[in-house]
Amino acid sequence: MQKTEVEYLSYKKAMEILGLNSYKTLTAYIKAGLPVIEVANSKRIKKSDLDAFMTSHYVNNKEE
Repeated sequence: MQKTEVEYLSYKKAMEILGLNSYKTLTAYIKAGLPVIEVANSKRIKKSDLDAFMTSHYVNNKEE
């Protein structure tokens, strides 16, 4: 059985991928600009948006 990668993630799955234990932290990411797709009462985070958001917040400590 081949496992397919899901492009639109539930909050729970997005938290798993990020290693988060708190919805408060995910909410802080959303307030910081993480895009959310909302249709009716369903909210999803696009995997590529999640990756782009995290990459855009990369901090290179070697430059300090």
